[in-house]
Amino acid sequence: MAPRPSFSSDSVRGFELTGDGQYLLLKANQTSSIASHCSVMHELLAALSNAIGVSERIRSKKKSVKFAMPCEAWEVGKDAGAAAHLILTFRLPGGAELSFRMQRTEAAHMTEVLALVSGMAKIGDLSAITVQ
Repeated sequence: MAPRPSFSSDSVRGFELTGDGQYLLLKANQTSSIASHCSVMHELLAALSNAIGVSERIRSKKKSVKFAMPCEAWEVGKDAGAAAHLILTFRLPGGAELSFRMQRTEAAHMTEVLALVSGMAKIGDLSAITVQ
């Protein structure tokens, strides 16, 4: 049996950062808020994404279900601190952005794979192409 949670919520009324940027306040269906320190925000994002995907696979009873968020816009930029990296940014409905850092050397491979899966390139010798 799963442990009983000390806090449970089935709705979110909003989010707010403290003025100093140190805490994210989650306003739920309770009268109080939950505060998460900035040092754990990256782990929370990864944990939520993983939990959503696993939850969808369990509820749908399909191991192939992927968690995918809608994308309104995207951009590619350079990482100012590291010449060997690119920053891929995706804007979600509502304005939130998710950015990912990747090695510049992966850009050519990513372009090839995108061209193939989108149908913009003809399938030739696939021995050198792998999906990562």
